Amino acid sequence: MEKVKTVQHKSEILFLYDTAYNIPNGDPFTGEQRYDEETKKILVSDVRIKRYVRDYLHIKGKDIYVIPDKTFAEGDETGSASRIKSLQNKFKNELAEAEKIAKEKKVPFSKAMFVMQKCIDVRLFGGIATGKGDAVNLTGPVQFSLLNSSLNQANLRMHQNTSMFSSSVEKSQGAIGTTTVVPYSIMQIHGWLNPAVAEKSGMTEEDLNLLFEGLWYGTSGEGSSHSRSKAGQNSILLLEIVYSENNKKVYGLNRLIKLKNKDDKKDEQLRGLEDFEFDFSGIFTIATSDRIKKIRFYTEIPQIKEAFAKRDKFEEIQF
Repeated sequence: MEKVKTVQHKSEILFLYDTAYNIPNGDPFTGEQRYDEETKKILVSDVRIKRYVRDYLHIKGKDIYVIPDKTFAEGDETGSASRIKSLQNKFKNELAEAEKIAKEKKVPFSKAMFVMQKCIDVRLFGGIATGKGDAVNLTGPVQFSLLNSSLNQANLRMHQNTSMFSSSVEKSQGAIGTTTVVPYSIMQIHGWLNPAVAEKSGMTEEDLNLLFEGLWYGTSGEGSSHSRSKAGQNSILLLEIVYSENNKKVYGLNRLIKLKNKDDKKDEQLRGLEDFEFDFSGIFTIATSDRIKKIRFYTEIPQIKEAFAKRDKFEEIQF
């Protein structure tokens, strides 16, 4: 079988989107918005971002390993064992051919690894299989910060919900619940791409482009972002900072983009792009470093696109 050409470059990713009167990332135990009490900044986890990407690509018809529902289940197995079985059935012809070639060449072969690598989320984020005698623990070449903080401070607002369904037989009225919502935040997601790990997972340049597409559309109204608690999100800017060599590193890339509020407004008073301007001077400065090969960008906002266009080392991402 022909060896797949994997991603060869090392890079860091910055992805900006804004939110308005929603819950960007609720705590799984309390349902309340994740929040840093000391900095007053909104927090969004890497798990939430990966789910946006997975759900979007699943809708696009791509094979996904981690699927929230169990429609793929075919037998009594559960969890990863059930998913591996369904994938082995789907790719049984390719699997049999690959196993035959491996035996002829007398090289180790993992059935679980073969079918897992058919799934784009495994090639991007890694995955685990727990089958007896064929366990897989594959690290993903793309990683995001465990918790990503907003660029602005925000005050959470209490919000009460009234359901149309009664909470018990004895009660005739709907139940009332209370939660917190975020009036407005500019979220910045920080990620890393490691080419050495990409070679092991099989991640290609096409996969990278689909990741960018999933980030952009999956966060702003497609897939799992098309829900009551996530409505009001808009993708703003996507950057891939590509290093000139795979052993190079620039400190603090996630600290370079700043906000300049208009009309002496405080962060907590921001409610839209019209209330502030982005300061990209830090990004423009590091672009001149010999450590940086190029900076790829995507935006649908004319003013931001104009700020990056025609600058040396900057090139537009094409979905």
